[in-house]
Amino acid sequence: MDGALIASSSPSSTAPTAGRWTYDVFLSFRGEDTRNNFVDHLYAALDQVGICTFKDDEKLQRGKSISPELIKAIEESMVSVVVFSKNYANSSWCLEELVKIMECQDIMGQRVLPVFYDVEPSDVRGQKGSFQTAFQQQEVKFEDDLEKVKRWREALKTAANLSGWDVTASGREAECIKQIVRTILSYPRYRLEENLIGMETRIRHVKTLLRKGADDVCFVGIWGMGGIGKTTIARAVYRQISYAFEGRSFLEDVRENGSDKSGLKSLQEKLLSEILMQKHFKVKDCDDGMCQIQSRLSCKKVLVVLDDVDNIKQLQFLAGACDWFGPGSRIIITTRDEHLLCYAHEKYAPELLKETEAIKLFSRYAFKADIPPKEYEMLSSVVVSYTDHLPLALKVLGSHFCGRRMDFWRSELNILAQIPHNEINGVLKLSYDGLNILEKKIFLHIACFFKGRKIHHVTRILNALGFEVVSGITVLIEKALLSISDGNIHVHDLIQEMGQCITRECDPNTMVWDPEEIEVMTTTNRLEEVEAIVELEDYYWPMAYLSAKNLKRMKKLRLLEVKEGFSSSEPTYFPKELRWLSWVKYPFNSLRVTRDMTKLVGLEMTKGLMRQLQIGKKVSF
Repeated sequence: MDGALIASSSPSSTAPTAGRWTYDVFLSFRGEDTRNNFVDHLYAALDQVGICTFKDDEKLQRGKSISPELIKAIEESMVSVVVFSKNYANSSWCLEELVKIMECQDIMGQRVLPVFYDVEPSDVRGQKGSFQTAFQQQEVKFEDDLEKVKRWREALKTAANLSGWDVTASGREAECIKQIVRTILSYPRYRLEENLIGMETRIRHVKTLLRKGADDVCFVGIWGMGGIGKTTIARAVYRQISYAFEGRSFLEDVRENGSDKSGLKSLQEKLLSEILMQKHFKVKDCDDGMCQIQSRLSCKKVLVVLDDVDNIKQLQFLAGACDWFGPGSRIIITTRDEHLLCYAHEKYAPELLKETEAIKLFSRYAFKADIPPKEYEMLSSVVVSYTDHLPLALKVLGSHFCGRRMDFWRSELNILAQIPHNEINGVLKLSYDGLNILEKKIFLHIACFFKGRKIHHVTRILNALGFEVVSGITVLIEKALLSISDGNIHVHDLIQEMGQCITRECDPNTMVWDPEEIEVMTTTNRLEEVEAIVELEDYYWPMAYLSAKNLKRMKKLRLLEVKEGFSSSEPTYFPKELRWLSWVKYPFNSLRVTRDMTKLVGLEMTKGLMRQLQIGKKVSF
């Protein structure tokens, strides 16, 4: 602390134990001196940055001793800010509060921050001036209990010897309030950071990226699939480092709240209000908002988080350039779209949790413990495997199963094997909703058919189907819907499930990977709707599903990729719309391709018995 900070004569207390505090701050003050001026301004500043503060209501009934309600509030506060004013010691209520506050500092490790408002710190410490007069009156009033007055004197002396602020000496009330807020923000707020399982290393990594170029403005992007923990990481980093900045703002859900100009204008107003600590800051429109941000913040060292950005306009209107902010400013952007970070100085893509981290996170939500009870170990393992270690899914399902009986677990797991969980699926689907129609088709083909396949081979197939594969797959990678590693396509299990669910709901019968669907369509006369059939290894495909009769009814079929026993007899007909035909271990000697199949551009017949290809006439191999 600087400015009007008063030197400390005793070391600060140790950090509080994680998870203890209900409030961040307890405010102790003499109402008639400070309630409608300094304390009101301080409370507003604390509230503005999200510091949970207990302020004693003036209307609470006063008695000879403080109420159990106030005792509980003091015990459950991480920090006590004591505002000493001329009439503070006139109130036995305030002095009792102070005794309790100092007890909590000694016993429970709480921090105490004194503020000297319109009084000399030496008068408070030495109990001179108005404090001397007040204690003379207290000794008369409590002549039968002078031990109480002695405790008040000791508590007052101890508190006044701690580091604090002399508002009178500085003459800069607003600056002192900013320093107090920064100091409180610098303390680890454990109450708000429980269950950050597996996030510690990710948080440290982002903080390392933010340290580069101390005097430069730095943009850092955190990107990845929905539910991987981007917002959790950004929020934790924000809480841990925000004290070091002159102003700070966390704009959450930019995707939802900034989807149009009206929403963006509101976000600009919130950004300016939080950083400048001015309530209800107004801008005329988005263009005026941009000008206000540039002019008001260009000399301030600020920390800004833009959470869940999905459109370049959101960045242009909220953080358009480095020179909008003062030296040392840090802008953190979370997004599902890597392309939006093309101008960021640093980018980070968090990985999925490790097995041990996933089990621990799930257990915290399901059992309020670090590991499952022995009788739930196997079922928990099944749930964790289903989530593929995605943090969001672990939290949602952990909460869902919390307190449930074992038979409920088994029943619900059977349902999850068939139907995705609504909340998880809804979060993942937001990325899909942002695609154009061609990108959606490419994604659905990959999710339904080609997970784990070689990218060069899938590219050939999708090109044959008429898709713009290069740009489409690039966008899908940037939006974290798939990734490429060692030449193979990787899709998270829950994203694949989401894609298959969309196909079943929005385009039923067009894409088939489950043989039971063909059987149903055959009996319900819906084979005409089929556009693609791909035999997956996870499904058992009985013989005779691909008869000549059935093929003639599949007039829209464009992709057929099957294996050996898909048909009990040699096929004599293929639809004219067919573009890609792959039949591994074809079990017949010949294959007939008619001259009107002009759209066929891919033919794969590997490891089979075929020796003759008939195109109007027989071709021998």
